[in-house]
Amino acid sequence: MDISSPAIMSLERTNMTEFGTPTRSELPSVRQLNKATAFAAATAAILLVTTILPAEYGIDPTGIGSALGLKAMGDGKQAEQEAEKEAPAADNLASVEGEASAGIQNSEVTLTLQPGEGREVKATMKAGEEFEFTWATDKNAVNYDQHGEVFGAASDEYTSYDKGTKASSTGRFRAPFDGTHGWYWRNRTEGPVTITVSATGQFSKFELKE
Repeated sequence: MDISSPAIMSLERTNMTEFGTPTRSELPSVRQLNKATAFAAATAAILLVTTILPAEYGIDPTGIGSALGLKAMGDGKQAEQEAEKEAPAADNLASVEGEASAGIQNSEVTLTLQPGEGREVKATMKAGEEFEFTWATDKNAVNYDQHGEVFGAASDEYTSYDKGTKASSTGRFRAPFDGTHGWYWRNRTEGPVTITVSATGQFSKFELKE
């Protein structure tokens, strides 16, 4: 049989037309494609509103998520995420508060000077550290000298900041160098005098010197 005959070639063309590329009439129309696209979009929107939003974010505008138990799941996830966000902030806040409280000291010293007696109270500080202070006697004025000295200085090596005769004083002091800084008081009256001095600020020690 001659496979190149017109009849066989016609049959081959017919088969290719029937089983190969679809004809124009077999293709979906633009209207059908639009309907399919709209249906898919509507289905996705329904799933988003009824299942995904309640299950992932606890948002349930239709109430279906609550009925299916999905909203509770979403609320739990949101609570976990909020807790994770707040935990580092709380840790940082606690760290800052701890550092601030560690750098600020409060101290108070009370001493009684007999007639002619002199004593001193000193704060151990680094250069640049500061404190606010208040001191007062229970009655009479006393001689005072506010001064400081570097560590290891001889007894006559010091820097005087203020001196005079008062019954009280209040102020703020900033250390110009590493060392000890404070007051020396002497009672020049004929009776005992009690002095109370307090300080709030940056220092490692605040004490009555022996």
